Amino acid sequence: MNKTTRRRFVKSAAAVAGGICTAGLARGFTILSASTKRSDVRVEAISLRFEEFVFRTPLKFARTVVDRQIMLTVDCTVRTAAGKKAKGFGTLPLNYTFTFPSKKLSHDARLAAMKALAAEIAKITGTYKEFAHPIDINWELAPLYLKAAAEVSERLHLADPIPKLCTLVTAGAFDAAIHDAFGKAHGLNCFHTYGPEFMNHDLSHYLGAEYKGEYPSRYIRSEPKARMPLCHLISAVDLA
Repeated sequence: MNKTTRRRFVKSAAAVAGGICTAGLARGFTILSASTKRSDVRVEAISLRFEEFVFRTPLKFARTVVDRQIMLTVDCTVRTAAGKKAKGFGTLPLNYTFTFPSKKLSHDARLAAMKALAAEIAKITGTYKEFAHPIDINWELAPLYLKAAAEVSERLHLADPIPKLCTLVTAGAFDAAIHDAFGKAHGLNCFHTYGPEFMNHDLSHYLGAEYKGEYPSRYIRSEPKARMPLCHLISAVDLA
């Protein structure tokens, strides 16, 4: 019997969630039509926008003081193989402070790099026209996102290249938007769509033979918890 724990799975699944699939970089897009389900979706349209939120007071954390946050919001329209359309969105902060540390680049330079990368990720995602489950879409596109980060770093002549973590965080809003649209296309919370009835592959396809016959639904919650602990961050520059 497989003794995989939730913790071990989460560590392994980082490759799926982050899309670290270097083999896909060489082969480009993979056509999944042989195993396409009518529930699979294709990206029909994708757009992005940025919003700035100024903090009421500066926040110091991890030796850096920040006074504002730029949010990346991605809007996505998908169509199922059965012909149904739905719209979804995903929002994540462009947190260059933690995902793109650099002693050579200014705050503005790192933020500009993330915005430029987001624009490239939008182009890549918008041109992918295969029908697939959202996990497979991200699995196929993630190597191209990493390649785009390298190209943006070179084009902007960045003294420090965009790190992999920064790329994955920037791409996260796009991934979230596709998952959201997928769930809405089927009238479901997207966390109810990670089992064999919706996915084309079990986890062995992404993580290795020991996960044969298993799906993400075994390891993640499908329903939100009624209560969760709340943590309050105290800034190092808060007034006493």
